[in-house]
Amino acid sequence: FVEVETPIFVKYTPGGARNFLVPSRLNPGSFYALAESPQLFKQLLMVSGYDRYIQIVKCFRDEDLRGERQPEFTQIDVEMSFVNQDDIFSMMEKLIFRLWKELLGIDLTQRYPGGVFPRLKFEESMRRFGNDKPDLRFGLEHVELTDLVVVHGGGGVPMLQPLAKKFSEGAYRKDLPEEIVKAIRIPAAQATQFSRAEIDKLEVFVKSMGAGGLARAKVGPAGEWIQSPMAKSATPGFVKAVNAACSAQEGDLLLFQFGAEQMVHTVMANLRLNLGKKLGLIPEIGASGDWNFLWVVEPPLFERGEKAGTWAAAHHPFTRPHDDSVPLLEKDPGMVLCYRYDLVLNGVELGGGSIRLHDPEVQQRVFNVLGIRDDEAAEKFGFFLNALRFGAPPHGGIALGLDRVVMLLTETESLRDVIAFPKTQKGNDLMTGAPGGVLPQQLAELKVRSTFEPASN
Repeated sequence: FVEVETPIFVKYTPGGARNFLVPSRLNPGSFYALAESPQLFKQLLMVSGYDRYIQIVKCFRDEDLRGERQPEFTQIDVEMSFVNQDDIFSMMEKLIFRLWKELLGIDLTQRYPGGVFPRLKFEESMRRFGNDKPDLRFGLEHVELTDLVVVHGGGGVPMLQPLAKKFSEGAYRKDLPEEIVKAIRIPAAQATQFSRAEIDKLEVFVKSMGAGGLARAKVGPAGEWIQSPMAKSATPGFVKAVNAACSAQEGDLLLFQFGAEQMVHTVMANLRLNLGKKLGLIPEIGASGDWNFLWVVEPPLFERGEKAGTWAAAHHPFTRPHDDSVPLLEKDPGMVLCYRYDLVLNGVELGGGSIRLHDPEVQQRVFNVLGIRDDEAAEKFGFFLNALRFGAPPHGGIALGLDRVVMLLTETESLRDVIAFPKTQKGNDLMTGAPGGVLPQQLAELKVRSTFEPASN
């Protein structure tokens, strides 16, 4: 591998996370972006003939912060030419196995005898766990009930009938649903821990994520639903079918969520983790000796855009679609799968990457799906597209979050525990007082004006 330093002050390009912007004094009205990753630069290195690149690089993202995020962070960044997905996986697996052996004295080959981590398709991960970074240390898997609800016409539940009608009348597609229904089954032995007050707390929790509420039902001796607002209206056939789909028995507690697809996935994924900790199925912090790795593979290239009928890149627009998905770019963009992958440990994304799109013609077709005009693509990515036209080798890469790896190795609660000078959740440095104000003449030099007005007391 050749270690190459890439620029930190870069040109803003759309896609990915929100960038930090830096005004240029020498070019009034123009701004640099702080690089959120060396993505385009490492691809340019592959085009120019560097077969193996590596860099321990500082990256910047202006995101809402939480325990596993900081505005500036460090990545182990890798790119290679003439490789496929398996080559990338093999290299990173060797690195992880060696790190855990040398730093913790843990031989991961005892759990993964072939030196290979299991793989889970994105679609299955979303269906069973609601996200693309599932924690496999415990059960409480989601049960997908959308098709069942449609078959039963909403099952007599007024809130479910409009959703069922949209599918049955063809307004919604079953293979690309806009709304879904999911459930989690809490076995009777654990369900006794949830009083009415505790379930109300769970409802407050899901509402904090945008859910309208938390439907629930306890299974009675004859399979009937009790302690449920749906019990009066749900048809016996629907109740029986849901119980069978959830493998529900007497005393089990069923928790339901329905609505917009991504909202339901997100709410149920976080609810599952919340329940796992409440029930003692996973520790609040750390692995407790259970290191559960996996690769999540074959995600979609596009996701629905903010405006109806539009598409956005699910990650970034430079990922290679599967060969059999290329004809779907214009016909059915939502069904296009790609060679992107994430390495996950105990519900935390350690890193991710992709096999890159090295064909300029297909790259242009991807831009067309995203609504990026030819002149707009030339303005924002022209330097990169021109490089591809010289003939780019097949290439791919991955970036591991170094801070996250250390956080998980040390079994600490937050990235702030393993970074020497961390920021708070509001992006403040409590020691130095950053960010701070600047003098009016400094702003004048930059041809920048602040419109912020402090709140009056």
